[in-house]
Amino acid sequence: MNAHINRDLPQGIVQVFEALGGDPTSDEVRHQDFDSVNELLERVEGEVKADFSVGLIGVVDIAAGRLDDIAAMWKVRVARKAAWTNAEVLWTLRAAPHIRSAFFDTLDRSTGLAGHGLLTPAAIDTPLR
Repeated sequence: MNAHINRDLPQGIVQVFEALGGDPTSDEVRHQDFDSVNELLERVEGEVKADFSVGLIGVVDIAAGRLDDIAAMWKVRVARKAAWTNAEVLWTLRAAPHIRSAFFDTLDRSTGLAGHGLLTPAAIDTPLR
C-alpha cells in the first residue's frame, strides 16, 4: 500500500487530469471525490482485516483494540493527502521536465526508503507482558 499511495497515486492523479482535463490544483469537486474514498477504505479495512490478522498479528490486534485501526486509517488519510499534494507538484512541474523528473526520482527513493523501514523489524526496548 505504501508504494501505491506514495508513488503510484500522485502519477495516476496527474494522468487522470491529463486525460479528462482540469487541474488538480483547482478542481475541488474531483478533490472531494478523491477524499471520499477514505471512508470506503475504512469500511473495507474493517471487512478484510480478519483475513490478515492471524497468528501473532491477531494477538497484537486484539490487545490493541481499535487503537491500531484508528492509527492505520489516520496514516492512510495522511498519506493520501500527501499523494494529492505530490500530484499538484508534479502537475505544476510539467513545464520543467528536468525538475519534474528529479522530483519524481526523489519521490521514488522516499517511497523505497519508507517501504524498507516498514519491512525492517524495530527493536523492542521493553519486554512484552
